[in-house]
Amino acid sequence: MSAHNNQSNRLRHQAGLRSGTPGTHSGYSSAAYSGAGPEDDAAQQTYDDDPNGKDSRLKMKISMLKDVSITIGDEIRDQNQFLVSMGEDMDGLGGRLATTMKHFYEMWARQGCGPLFYLCLFAVCVFVFMYLYLKFR
Repeated sequence: MSAHNNQSNRLRHQAGLRSGTPGTHSGYSSAAYSGAGPEDDAAQQTYDDDPNGKDSRLKMKISMLKDVSITIGDEIRDQNQFLVSMGEDMDGLGGRLATTMKHFYEMWARQGCGPLFYLCLFAVCVFVFMYLYLKFR
């Protein structure tokens, strides 16, 4: 098995490849792509200069995407802070509502069903008035 690995490594070395795994970019040297001659190096340099500006456009798009993702992250952070403060406000409101209901039940216990009767009578009168107003408008 080691003889096969040695032969494989030697063939890769002759072909200008590193001993990495084929199929991964890190497994190949630049010589595998550009050849070993000086004219191939010049062609590779011309390709690296990118005369069409594709490289700069790609960098610009990546920069824009990075800015957008940072902006989205800032917005998410702000919204989370807003929701936390809103939750704290709701907790305070729940405490005030509980106190109000406690006072209402104490008042009801002292005075009997009279205030509840007047409250129901008021609600019925409001609904009747709304019905008549909407019907004869």
